[in-house]
Amino acid sequence: MSRLGIVIRHEYWTIVKQPSFWISMLATPLLVVVAFGLSYLGNQASGDRIDELAKELKNVAIVDQSGLINQEVVQGSGLALHSPASVDELRQSVRDGDKEALVVYPETLVKDREYSVYLSSDDFTKMGSVTSLADSIIETSLFLPLGSAEIIALAQNGAETNVTTYRDGRDTAGLNEYIVPGLFVVVFYIVFLFSVGYMLTSVSEEKENRSMEMVLTYVEPRSLIVGKLLAVVLVTLTQVVFFLLLAIVAYLVAQILGNALTLPAGVDLQRLVFDPATLFFAVGFFAVGFLMFAGFMTATGAIAPSTKEANNFSAVFYIGAFIPFYFLMMILTDPENPITKFVTFFPITSPAVALIRNAIGNMEFIEAALALIVMTIFMVLSVWFAVKAFSMSALEYSGRIKLKNFLKK
Repeated sequence: MSRLGIVIRHEYWTIVKQPSFWISMLATPLLVVVAFGLSYLGNQASGDRIDELAKELKNVAIVDQSGLINQEVVQGSGLALHSPASVDELRQSVRDGDKEALVVYPETLVKDREYSVYLSSDDFTKMGSVTSLADSIIETSLFLPLGSAEIIALAQNGAETNVTTYRDGRDTAGLNEYIVPGLFVVVFYIVFLFSVGYMLTSVSEEKENRSMEMVLTYVEPRSLIVGKLLAVVLVTLTQVVFFLLLAIVAYLVAQILGNALTLPAGVDLQRLVFDPATLFFAVGFFAVGFLMFAGFMTATGAIAPSTKEANNFSAVFYIGAFIPFYFLMMILTDPENPITKFVTFFPITSPAVALIRNAIGNMEFIEAALALIVMTIFMVLSVWFAVKAFSMSALEYSGRIKLKNFLKK
């Protein structure tokens, strides 16, 4: 086996054999599922509890100064309307604990769209249940003149939107066209957070603990850096395959259990679009952008005198990768804006911006090709810079590389 192959195999298995690698891989989707599950169950239980308490509330006074509340609706809730003149007396009863709550719908309800609630305690659950009851009374009173329950439900909940879009005179799949290339954006950030840091720590730690001397007696710097990069690429592919298998397993389990997958915003798995050009650029931006960041991280690890300082310097690249989210609406809606153009071609923002624009389709073929070419140039420069910086700093354990010396080399 060649020396390059030995470096790749060593670096790959060094990473993959770490228990922390698989723990983090398994923990990430598990924590997401648990968080969503607990949030859903907690909100459902809280909502059910509030609704249950709202039905049990019988010692609540209702005062209508707006003339909008239907007396039958109030009586149907087991309550009674009180005279507007008795507000002060009823408020005192709530303060003394004789009544659980008082709801006052003021004359300015239509204009200000707010009403007052007075509670006999500061219990949050009771607060939610009384508010839920008051909202239900006013909504039902307002919708009651509409007539049938179906019309009331339509007025309250609205209707689902069935959107048909056209491009160049043909029907499109709408949002379903963006799902597949959009997944590359998600996967890019996942592997960016998981894998790019390996290059930084690998180089800086080997330099700091002085194991680099032994390595360089066996393999030249270029082969070592390229081998480390290719090993991290294999680690990234392992992560992508792992998460893909998890998604397939989840889909098959849902099918076996007979649960139809209902996705938001009208997303239909049967209508996903696999456009060859879009997928080509998605793969290109993903791979080249990842290697570019890996090169920058390697150079940072080589230049910095310690792992601690290398981690401090690397913050620039982590921040740069997330900068596009500050311009997200502009990137999505104004592709001709000079700022959008700038972040599309600026090195540390270009991978994410190009992936996003490619996903939503507001990037012409020529611009996408040019962005990929520019990104590839920066990727080659980052790897070249990393190799050169590593060659100069491999045996320097306490100082940074001076730019003057680097340029002379």
